[in-house]
This record gives sequence, C-alpha cells and structure tokens, in this order.
Amino acid sequence: MMIKEINPVGSFKNWDNTKILELQNSNDSDRVGDTLLFEDDSIKVWSIILKPGDRLPFHKHTKNYTWVCLTQGTAISHYENGRIVEIQYQKGDVSYYDHDTKGDFVHNLENIGDLLLKFNTVEYK
Repeated sequence: MMIKEINPVGSFKNWDNTKILELQNSNDSDRVGDTLLFEDDSIKVWSIILKPGDRLPFHKHTKNYTWVCLTQGTAISHYENGRIVEIQYQKGDVSYYDHDTKGDFVHNLENIGDLLLKFNTVEYK
C-alpha cells in the first residue's frame, strides 16, 4: 500500500464544496461497509465493493477494526480534519486500527482507479 497526501490536516483548501456539504450532512453514520456480512456479540464483518467511480459515503469509525484488501486498485479518502490521501492498494494489504489509542474519525472512500476494489472489514465490539 502506498499513501500520497493530497491535502494536509487542518486545511480544506483542496476540497470541493460538494464534499464539504456531504461531510456536514453525514450524520456520523457508523456503516463502515456496503454490506453487513455477519454480526455477533463480539464482531461485525463488513464487505466493501467499489466499482470505478463508486464511493463509500462519509462514516465514523468508533471501534477497533481490521481491514483486508481483496483486489488491487486506487482510492481517495477525505477525512473530517481536512486531510485527503490517495491510496494505491495491493491485493492482500491489511491493517489494524487501534481506536482505543487513536480515537474516532470520519472519512469516505472513493475508487478513482480503473479496477474493482473489494475489502472486508472486521469491527471488534
């Protein structure tokens, strides 16, 4: 995975107005995927499938979670703090987010490449 910063934290200089309005109207959704595949007392398993040009709307992460990329591709994410990053994903990329030490955050995810992007995300309750 390669991450390129397009806009720094604390600045909304490179944001277009539609993204700012979408963020303001996001209502802190906790749907961190397209489809909830499984849920029990300890986890939620989400699927994310983004065709080229598709977006996962702004959503809020409030739990520890792990994601794995099932395909390769390119995406962009806008964060509530102004940061924008472009990410080059490789099949098999995986990451863990420790909410307990890093806290909540809101972002979106948009497929800006030519390939289908697929992820699975596991949220720990």
